[in-house]
Amino acid sequence: MTYLTLKLKITALSNLKRRRTRDLPVHTNMAEPLPALFSPLLLPCGLTLRNRVVRAAAFAGSSVAATAATLAEAAAGGVAMCTLAYTSVSLDGRTFAEQVLLTPSQAPPDLASVARAVHAQGALLCIQLTHAGGFAERGLFPTPARAVAPSALFDLATLGFPRAATEEDMDRLCGDFAAAAATAVGAGEADGVELHLGHGYLLSQWLSPATNTRSDAHGGSAQARAAFPLRCARAVRAAIGPRKALVIKLNTEDGFPGGVSPSDVAITVRALCAEAGLVDAIVPSAGWVNKNGFFMLRGRVPRAGMVRALARTSLLKAGALALLGRWLVPELPFSPEFLMQGARAVLATARQANPGVAVLAVGGFVDAAGVEGALEEGFSGVQMARALIREPALLARWREEAGAARGAGACQPSPCSHCNLCVLAALQGARGSPRCAERPAEPVDVEDAAGPGAAAPQKGAGQ
Repeated sequence: MTYLTLKLKITALSNLKRRRTRDLPVHTNMAEPLPALFSPLLLPCGLTLRNRVVRAAAFAGSSVAATAATLAEAAAGGVAMCTLAYTSVSLDGRTFAEQVLLTPSQAPPDLASVARAVHAQGALLCIQLTHAGGFAERGLFPTPARAVAPSALFDLATLGFPRAATEEDMDRLCGDFAAAAATAVGAGEADGVELHLGHGYLLSQWLSPATNTRSDAHGGSAQARAAFPLRCARAVRAAIGPRKALVIKLNTEDGFPGGVSPSDVAITVRALCAEAGLVDAIVPSAGWVNKNGFFMLRGRVPRAGMVRALARTSLLKAGALALLGRWLVPELPFSPEFLMQGARAVLATARQANPGVAVLAVGGFVDAAGVEGALEEGFSGVQMARALIREPALLARWREEAGAARGAGACQPSPCSHCNLCVLAALQGARGSPRCAERPAEPVDVEDAAGPGAAAPQKGAGQ
C-alpha cells in the first residue's frame, strides 16, 4: 500500500467519523445556570440572603418551641429568611393571649432558640414588630383601659371606641418599638426586624386618612400622617444599629373606601427611602386584619371555623360573624400575584428615591416562573407564606427541578389550594396548629413509634 493510498483511507475514515458524530445527540456534563431566584441578595446593611425568597410573617405556633420548629423546617426547606410574626411591642398592643411580647422585661427567656434553630439551617431570622392600636384586645390589658389609636373612632372589630393618642402616648409607643427592636436583635439574636406599617395595625392606622382624622401636626395630610411612623422607624434603626436589617411592610391600599391613596403611599415610600441607611427593604402589601383580612389573602373564607374560634373569647363577636359573615368578611377569588399592581408603583417610587433599597413583592406567589417574573421586573425578591406552610421544602424541590437543566418553567407550582384553614390557627390559641390541614402526614414507622416489639395497631382502632 502506497503512502497516498493510506492517506486517502485515513481521510475517508475521519470524514465518516465526523459525520456520525454530527448526527449523534450532544451530551454535556455542564449544568445550566440556576434561575435568578436562587441568586444571593445583598442588603444595604451588609447582610446577604442566600436566595430571593423570604417566608412571610404567618402563624408558626402557639409557643416559642413550636415556632422554632416550624421556622427551622422552612429554613431547612431552602428559604433565605424566616419571619417570626405578630410580636407585640407593648402590653396594650396584643390581639391574642399567646402573642409573643417583646417588652424587655417580658420577652420569652427562650426567644433566641428561634434564631438559633433557623441559623442552624443556613437561613436568617427577621422578627416582626406590631402594635394593634385601636383593635387591641382589651381583655389582655394589664389594667382596665381603652385602646390607644390616632383618633377616637368606633372600631367594629372590638365594638368600642379607642382613645386618641396624646404626645405622652406617642413618646411611650415610640420607645416601646425601639425597646422591642433592641430585644429582638439582642436577646432574640435576630438578624433584623420587620416594622409593620400595614394591615391596619397601629402605624397603619396613623397612615390611613380613614382612621387618622387628627387636625394637629400628626394629621391632615399624607406628610403629617407619616410623621409618627417615620419617627418609629428612625427609633428602631437607632436601636438595632446599622448592621441589622430593617424591613418595612406597608399597604398599597387598605381595601375599603377612604383608605390610603397611591399618592399617600408614594409620599411614605419616598420619605422612608430618602434617609440613607434607614431601611433595607420594603414589602408592599394590602388590607386590614380587623376589617377584612382576606383582602390580603384571597381564596376561601372558612367562616364556620372562624365563628368557633372566636367563640373562645367573645360570643358576641362569634354571633356577629355567624349572622353577618358574608358582609363582614367577603370572599375574594384567588389569582396568582394579586398585589402586583400596587407593588409596581412602590417599586418605581423606591427606585427613584433610593435604588439601593430592596423591594420584596408579596401576595399569591405559587410558582418559580412567577418569582422569576417579579425579579425580571426589578423586584429584589418575594415573600411567601401559605405556599411554604403547605410545602416547607418548596424551595428545595424547585432547586432540584430547575437544576435538571430545564429552568424555572419546569418547576411544578405549590399544591396549596388556598383553603385558608391555616388562618384559623392564630384564632384557636394553644389548640392552633401551624401545620397545613392539606399537608400529607409524615410516614410513621410503627416499631420506632411504639418501641421495639410493640404490637401493630389493629385495623379500625384509631386508624
